Amino acid sequence: MAELPPIEAPTVSAVYAALQHNRRDEDRGYLGMSQFGTECDRALWYGWRKVHDPEPLDGRRIRLFETGHLEEGRLIGDLRSAGMVVADADPRTGRQFGVWSIGGHLRGHLDGQIDGVPDAPKTMHVLECKTHNDRSFKALLKDGVAKSKPGHVSQMQFYMHFTGLTRALYVAVNKNDDQLYAERVRYDATAALQLVARAERIIRADQPPAKLHDDPSAKAAFACGWCPARTVCHDGAWARVNCRTCLHATPVVDESDAGR
Repeated sequence: MAELPPIEAPTVSAVYAALQHNRRDEDRGYLGMSQFGTECDRALWYGWRKVHDPEPLDGRRIRLFETGHLEEGRLIGDLRSAGMVVADADPRTGRQFGVWSIGGHLRGHLDGQIDGVPDAPKTMHVLECKTHNDRSFKALLKDGVAKSKPGHVSQMQFYMHFTGLTRALYVAVNKNDDQLYAERVRYDATAALQLVARAERIIRADQPPAKLHDDPSAKAAFACGWCPARTVCHDGAWARVNCRTCLHATPVVDESDAGR
């Protein structure tokens, strides 16, 4: 007889249910700079055009994302306690540092800017904080951020490009044992411009880009398995009905108002 899975405690179920009830599903009105970890332009285009519903999150995953946000503040406090100067809010707005382009249709939000980094104390850096599970953290230690998390490097390249800073400090924590990792990343103008050009192609496209894989069950198409656009892309589901899925929709690019 197969072993039955453990029954979730009513207290845990109540907490998860409350988290789901109180959370509003994220339906971004822009293409996020943090989304470029995927090679699939089609997936980015579907999300940008709001073709599919926002990815639903259960209570456990909501807590997981909240842990990441809480850890950012803790890491910033640790950096400050070590004598580094961290600005986690734009003094002009009092809110998180934000960058945008292509009429505001492409946006990103920095964890902060940091000065006094021991490796280069006179250089202002973009600050990017991330949490990792044990397996991901070990890959980071072994291979560095560029190989183990290329999407995180893309994110930092965007931020450096639009802030004019030439260095980023990547700080990561292992959620299993609190081990820390830090790496400085150099601005790469060619890579940044390629990312901006890619974003503009996606934003201005009036048709979905080509599929990376025709068969989502193929071994090489493993990412299709958890892609929120799979039902539309591969399974024949209808797109959501909204202004962005209208055949006549065209993005308005006005660099003077950030797309508002």
